[in-house]
Parts: sequence; structure tokens; C-alpha cells
Amino acid sequence: MATLAAIFRRPEANAIAAEAPRVSWDRESDPYQLRPLPSEDVYFYCKKVDNSRVVREADPAARRKCWRAATMSFAAALFIMILILPDALGMIAGYQIHSLEREHERLVQDRARLELEEAALLSPQRLQEMARDLRLVDPDSAHVVYLNPNSSGGALALNAPSK
Repeated sequence: MATLAAIFRRPEANAIAAEAPRVSWDRESDPYQLRPLPSEDVYFYCKKVDNSRVVREADPAARRKCWRAATMSFAAALFIMILILPDALGMIAGYQIHSLEREHERLVQDRARLELEEAALLSPQRLQEMARDLRLVDPDSAHVVYLNPNSSGGALALNAPSK
């Protein structure tokens, strides 16, 4: 492949430089004239290259290097993951402990609420009110009949005839 040094040979470059007009850059000649840009006199030519007929040659050493690099990258990533694994598991365990503590607090509050409801439902005042509403009051002593199992002849109910 040709380089710029081979394209622009010294004798030709000197001839081009000799033909270029010399401009003096003193302020007296034209104070508004700009300085030339660096490498302004260098010209680049773009040549179209047709590589459609070029066939790439297989390089087994490059393939081995590629697989070796991929393997080493995988091994390094695996090593880093193994190093990070305890910290990650500790963090996950911390989240689980925190959620279990919140659930325990919620269950303790539910238990206290249920015990309060149970105490309110089983209070003697409430039970007496319910008994009064359902007419489950104690009968008068005049309405109480005591059974004597010996005198009834084995029949315990009053409406049962004795044999």
C-alpha cells in the first residue's frame, strides 16, 4: 500500500513548493488577510478500492486467540460473581428478615386486636344482655321442678307414664 511519503517524493514536493507563491505575513501589507491553515497545501486523493474478489484466508491462530479470550472473559466474570455471591446472599437474607419482622409485628397486632374482640364478646355484661334478648333468664323458684329419680319409677320425664 502506498504512503504519502511514496506519493509525494521529495523532488516533486520541492518543485510544488517552489511554484507556490510566497506570501509575506507582515501587518503592513494587508492587516485583514488571514494566516493559512496548517497543512493547507497538502491534498489527499481518495481512490476507490474494489475488494469484492478478495477472499479472506482462514487463520487458525486467530480463532484460538478468540476462543481463549472468550474463555478467559467468562472465567473472570464467573470469578467476580463468586466473589460477589456472599454479599448478594447476605443482602437477600436481610430483606427476608426485614419482611419477616414486619409480618411478625402485623401478626402481633392482629392477635392483640382479636384478643380485645374476644374479651369484649365474652364480657359478663354482654352475655347478660344477650341472655335477656333471647329470654334465657333464670326461672323463678316457683317454676322450678326438682325430679326425684327414686319416686318416678325409672321415668325421668314428667309426661312419661309409669309402667
